[in-house]
Amino acid sequence: MLEDAKVVFETIGDRLGAAQCSRSLGDILRVQSRYMEAVAMLEGAKAAFEAIGNRLGAAECTQIIGNILRGKSRNREAVRMLEEAKAAFEAIGDRLGAAASTQSLGEILLGQSRYMEAVVMLEEAKAAFEAIGDRLGAAQCTRSLGDILRMQSRYVEAVAMMEEAKVTFDVLGSRLGVAECTWRLGDILRMQSRYVEAVAMLEEAKMMFEALGNRLGAAECTWRLGDILRLQSRYLEAVAMLEEAKAAFEALGNRLGAAQCTRGLADVMSSQTRYMEAVPMLEEAKAAFEALGNRLGAAQCTQRLGYMLCGQSRYMEAVPMLEQARVTFEALGEQLSAAQCTHMCDLVCAQLRYVEAGPMVEDGWKILGIVWKPWRNWPWKR
Repeated sequence: MLEDAKVVFETIGDRLGAAQCSRSLGDILRVQSRYMEAVAMLEGAKAAFEAIGNRLGAAECTQIIGNILRGKSRNREAVRMLEEAKAAFEAIGDRLGAAASTQSLGEILLGQSRYMEAVVMLEEAKAAFEAIGDRLGAAQCTRSLGDILRMQSRYVEAVAMMEEAKVTFDVLGSRLGVAECTWRLGDILRMQSRYVEAVAMLEEAKMMFEALGNRLGAAECTWRLGDILRLQSRYLEAVAMLEEAKAAFEALGNRLGAAQCTRGLADVMSSQTRYMEAVPMLEEAKAAFEALGNRLGAAQCTQRLGYMLCGQSRYMEAVPMLEQARVTFEALGEQLSAAQCTHMCDLVCAQLRYVEAGPMVEDGWKILGIVWKPWRNWPWKR
């Protein structure tokens, strides 16, 4: 239908109508996860809008392209596009477009674990949405702010914010918004080790995503269900689930999700002291996080590599790795993770200096609240 309309507009010389059809076709391709085709179509539409001096149409195409790049974890290109779109919207007085661009920029910062900057950007976007009466946009920002609290382990506040957003999505009839809040609430339960409740909520969310044809959301749920199986020591099932999620992320071009699954698979291997298999997986995940500018993910991989070196009694190699992770954690405000690295370094140094350090190591792990099994129960197993 749109393709036919585009041909008609081109035939009669209506360049605006043809450009609008191209933009709509590009957006449909985006929804269908046909990203490369979508970008090509939108770039053509943008050029057409620019040729006729239609700044709004060009800005809308720029924004959609930026969001596609964001979804594919091509963050530098995405930021450039979204900042261009935001400036264009502001120049023509389009507050909704500017707010949506600000929201997307905040989401990128969130994905890079730059939480302080993300909060500022998302609160700005939320205020803008509220000022123009856009309840859906405001709810999306509330959900993302809840995400930041979730990542900071501020669970009570995170749950309150997620439930607030979920209620709004439900009232507005946004099934996608409800599903996204549901999986995040399930993930909070997972992080609190409330596995039975977490599984029920994640499976509910996964079914919602599948009913909507949202493969990314379904993959997010699959990944977390796999991690719960790992935490329950159901390793064969965990591997199958994590590999399924990784394949889904890769098919969607979502490098962040794929890297998180790779790290999860490495955790399964290390939990079974299969270090030879775990190390290359962690190095692969670390490289992926670094390429994406995700310093937290990279530091978590470095920390795990340090612990595995400890597990192999390779203490001299472990210390610099743990120190490297600690510095990054401190820079990101991840105080608990930084403290774990510091404490482990102290214990390793004691191990190197004193024969009687064994009991100290055991006591040290108890201080961290971890059941002692020599070098087998890492902090992320809690």
